Amino acid sequence: MSEAKADSVSWLETTFYGIGMLSGALFITVMNTYNNVFLVEVAQMSAQFATVVVFISRAWDVVCNLIAGKLISSTNTRFGRMKPWIFGSGVLLVPVYFLSWYVPPNLPDVVKMIYYLLLCSTFMFLQSVNNVAYRTQVMYMTDDETVRNRATLIRGIVELVAVVMGIALHGQVVAFYDTVPKKACRLANSTDNSTTHRHIDPEALEDIKNGYLISAAAICGISLLATLIVTFGVKERRDMERENEQNLNGNFLKTLKGVVTFRPNVYFLIYDVCLYSPTVIYSGGAAIYLQYSLDLRSQVPNILLITVVSTVVALPAVGLLVDKFGKKPVYIVMVALTIPFLIGCGLVPPRSMVIVLVIVICMGALMAANSYIPWTMLSDIVDAYQLQTNQRLDTLFFSMYLLMCRLASVLGQAATTVALVIGGYVTGECSQPKSVDTSLRILMSGFPVAISLIGLGCLIKYPISEQIRKENKEALDEMTASLQEMKAPIASE
Repeated sequence: MSEAKADSVSWLETTFYGIGMLSGALFITVMNTYNNVFLVEVAQMSAQFATVVVFISRAWDVVCNLIAGKLISSTNTRFGRMKPWIFGSGVLLVPVYFLSWYVPPNLPDVVKMIYYLLLCSTFMFLQSVNNVAYRTQVMYMTDDETVRNRATLIRGIVELVAVVMGIALHGQVVAFYDTVPKKACRLANSTDNSTTHRHIDPEALEDIKNGYLISAAAICGISLLATLIVTFGVKERRDMERENEQNLNGNFLKTLKGVVTFRPNVYFLIYDVCLYSPTVIYSGGAAIYLQYSLDLRSQVPNILLITVVSTVVALPAVGLLVDKFGKKPVYIVMVALTIPFLIGCGLVPPRSMVIVLVIVICMGALMAANSYIPWTMLSDIVDAYQLQTNQRLDTLFFSMYLLMCRLASVLGQAATTVALVIGGYVTGECSQPKSVDTSLRILMSGFPVAISLIGLGCLIKYPISEQIRKENKEALDEMTASLQEMKAPIASE
């Protein structure tokens, strides 16, 4: 009894674990939402060079998740398996993130591209390591599914709070320093004096650059504090014999193949890419879409904030619906309801603030499902794999899931910059050609609807129903009880 009590996970510890989400979520939220705008408007890179930076760094991010999974699986220190990576990557992320928002003066586009490519690639590697280690840590805290789901829910709530904080803090700070509407769009004659263009004033750009750096400094401070809290406030129960990690050292590729081809995981990973990509496109392209297609530049921070607030408010309701009706049915319904609003995104007329608010509130609420349900389904897949193979490969399954999330992020972020290139975006211009509006509307509506329908089909065919999940849980409970009975006589001796 005393040992069980000593190993129990308190509410305080699960809260400390949830707070750790602030670190990675703050960084990646602001990076995903504002990186495209920053590169083409503030850093004044051409859309082509910005596409290179985004695509290569995101593609590298996909590879990083596999590297991170292998490195973490091979780690075994007296401080635990996850803690050294959470702490080390969390600390190193601070300077790298800050420099990612610094604009070196008087550099040609090619040199700027190399500068941001190196920083973004380093950021992605550290973020991947931190994310894999942190999210997998919940599996090392306890064997109790109820406690794991509680920690996952708290983590999901904190993640959305971090999204709100990131959007609100960065958006409002940058908006305060954004003097473009007041003094940037000055008239300047073209060289042939036959046409007139509106260019962004360098003085206004300097104000915006300062806003980005001040926001980055504040986010770095919050993230560092969150890293310290999760490092020293959460205990890893190393005696749980969580995974047969020794098998990974000699047969990593074989084990990886088994994980990737595991039937429930196949459907899970495919629909994850298809359903996560629209979320990335929505968050990464919303600022540009609101600015150039809907002519709501001054309302961008407020609209983004309303979106994530509606997601935060809806998350507890999603948890209650999952408890009552099961994970898969709730997820299917919420994904299906998202599609009409995605279609509506492409049909909104300019300056229609009321219509935009209705769409973003509903979209934000429905996207709450993506923040919680897939993570709980992932633990079901790990359990099913353990029953079938007698191996528990938490780290590898989590790293593979994060890899596919990053792949979706590559598609989403690259799609945004490619849309700008196809639309004929002109760097430094206050107004853009009509073709930019057309390409952005396709980006925000047509493409997300198509891939969401594919993802919905895979989700419907996902084989772990609520009944199978309960049967697997009972089988694992019996297996755990049998192991405890076998260990009891040895311990008494």
